[in-house]
Amino acid sequence: MMKRLDNENLKKYNKKIIWIPYFLVIMTFVAVGIFFVQALNAPFSQSAMAEIKDTWVYYAKDDPITLFKSRYVKRLNSVAPNETMVMERTMIRKVSNPTLLIQGNHQWLKVTVDDKTVYEHSQKTVTPTLLGKKNPGNIMTEVQLPKNYVGKTLRLEVSSPYKNYAGIPARVFIGDADSLLSYVVSVSLPQILILIICTFISLAIMVFIGSELIKQKRLNWELILLACFALTIALEAAAGDILAGLLFSPLVNSTMALLLAIFTPIFLISYYCLKMKKSQQYYRLWIIFHISFDLLILLWAVFTKIDLPEVKFYIDAANIFGTLATTIAAITEAHQKNRFFVICTPWIVLVAMAHCFIYITSVAQSNFYLVNISGLLFAVILLVIFIYTLVEGLTANEQNKRQMHFLELKTELLEDNHTAVVGHLQELEQLRQEFKQNLLLISDLGEDGNLPAVNEYLAKLLDETNQLNIIGDFSAHTLTNLILSRYQKNADKKSITVSFSADLPQDLNVADDDLSQILVHLLEHATRETYAIHDPKERQIHLQIHCINETLQIHCSHTAHYHTNIFDRSITTDFPQKEALDLFAIEKVAKKYRGQLTQLQDDNQDKISLSLSLNV
Repeated sequence: MMKRLDNENLKKYNKKIIWIPYFLVIMTFVAVGIFFVQALNAPFSQSAMAEIKDTWVYYAKDDPITLFKSRYVKRLNSVAPNETMVMERTMIRKVSNPTLLIQGNHQWLKVTVDDKTVYEHSQKTVTPTLLGKKNPGNIMTEVQLPKNYVGKTLRLEVSSPYKNYAGIPARVFIGDADSLLSYVVSVSLPQILILIICTFISLAIMVFIGSELIKQKRLNWELILLACFALTIALEAAAGDILAGLLFSPLVNSTMALLLAIFTPIFLISYYCLKMKKSQQYYRLWIIFHISFDLLILLWAVFTKIDLPEVKFYIDAANIFGTLATTIAAITEAHQKNRFFVICTPWIVLVAMAHCFIYITSVAQSNFYLVNISGLLFAVILLVIFIYTLVEGLTANEQNKRQMHFLELKTELLEDNHTAVVGHLQELEQLRQEFKQNLLLISDLGEDGNLPAVNEYLAKLLDETNQLNIIGDFSAHTLTNLILSRYQKNADKKSITVSFSADLPQDLNVADDDLSQILVHLLEHATRETYAIHDPKERQIHLQIHCINETLQIHCSHTAHYHTNIFDRSITTDFPQKEALDLFAIEKVAKKYRGQLTQLQDDNQDKISLSLSLNV
């Protein structure tokens, strides 16, 4: 007894020990993550690099008398396209290796220190390309300040050929040159995370599409659009980032950002369209119009002297109506019980309305966001859709496994009865020959007038016909008959007395795999515990199944001498786990049909009662 207790304590101790490697790995990953986050943020203190915001003086170059302080004014609305806005301040703070990081949004820039030009980005210094005739692009540049810059006047001349970007100040950062790149990475961290996450999601979806294409020879267009949507979000996050401004030329960066901003919502609304059912016909008309309109605008920009930033607001105007159409269609689909939209519509409507506001500010030419809010919103809806798709896929996979398990069970039941059928057919042939001889004998006895002998032979024939029952006739439900017939044979082999009563119609409003799961787990549970009883005379299983008032009621009781059977002697150590698994599987199916499961146990008997609603 002491040895057994020591073994039990050792098992419990081992179960606790095995968690230690798991927690060590988790702690290692957390420590590495903290290290890198600290490493990224450590060089970016305000003393190393900072953005100059509230110490500027703004004025139009043609009107140097009217001055505005940057603390109160974020944009000079009086500055027209191609007019120059001046940003000016006196340099006070000394840095050992002074460097400016300047970001301009479709703007020409000229930087001077005490009227000495240290940097210029203008039509004179830029080589014309096919991508733009007068487009300054999204510029990000480093400017090295002279060492004796303290006390001198820093001046930026900013101009834009586009009304939407005229009068907007450029962003200026100042600090040590050694901390410049680190600071850029720090500021770009949210966009970098969006880039990494969305790229990973896109690649994961494409891998799944490829595997599905290989296995089923079928291309999933919904997932294709979702992968493209994820990829455009990732690329847009990269193109609209400070870091991208250092990697690409201003014109390339601007063109990439604008094109991706156009195609990202197209992929999203096209994906929505494929997920729709009731509203798809009408929403598809909007999709066709929207895509055609966007393509016409792009062709207009390509084949005329108009640049893409000048016509982008036309596309944003179409997107305003697109967000409203998407909202109405999503609510309609949710009302029609479309599962995807029932779950995702709150997020879809929230993101659509937020984008509607962004597009309105773009059309009103008053948008200039320091953070890519649109990209963040698209990333949010992508995560919602991806999580839904992942959960839906896992659920469908689980249902497929259950269906396969049910088919395997049904095949096994049919194979078991196939052997009986073959045997009964052989018996039938033998009985046919005997029946023919008996008929001849009865005919002879009838001619002799021997009626008692005739009656005796007739009784014998009736008894032999009962042997032709191949499958137990428990009810009119075939699947139930197959399952109960199998377990009746198993019970006979294990010397278990069974009593099965099933009053079921031919058609039952319960899925075959659900019913088979309930009966199999019930009978496995009962057979396992009953067979553990030493005395075969005490092994009994009673099962009753009835349909009463649209309710399926199942009662299963069996003898189980818990304190005297072999399980109490630790011969079968996984008995509690198997019992818990059986009850869990039965209760899971019961909840699906708004049912209830009750179990009553004593030292000698186990009773399980189950009721399922057939009006689900």
